[in-house]
Amino acid sequence: MAIERLLTGSIRDQVQDLMSTEDLVIDAFRDLVKDELKSHIRSKVEEDPELKEEIKEAVAYYFHTKARTIYAELKATRAATRLGLRLLPDDLQGEVGEAIVSLFEKELGALLEKAL
Repeated sequence: MAIERLLTGSIRDQVQDLMSTEDLVIDAFRDLVKDELKSHIRSKVEEDPELKEEIKEAVAYYFHTKARTIYAELKATRAATRLGLRLLPDDLQGEVGEAIVSLFEKELGALLEKAL
């Protein structure tokens, strides 16, 4: 039986299965430690209403800042696109402009579908 396993390579497969099981156990243990830490942190935050409010404000500020950054990037992209169109010969501006609008419509439609 052992010779058959050696010849068919199933011992190697068994060792690989054992190793992947070990990785699974390690990952599960990491998740348990993370969950325990999250629980500990949540209890500390719940004990201090001022800290909880400060964290809420910080998170809200962070997301507002991210939104403003995205908005600024959109405005810069729009300005760069308009400049690029103006640099094109007059006979290409309309055609390229329509292609860009069509592209943005498709991208925005896909984005809205994902969001909703």
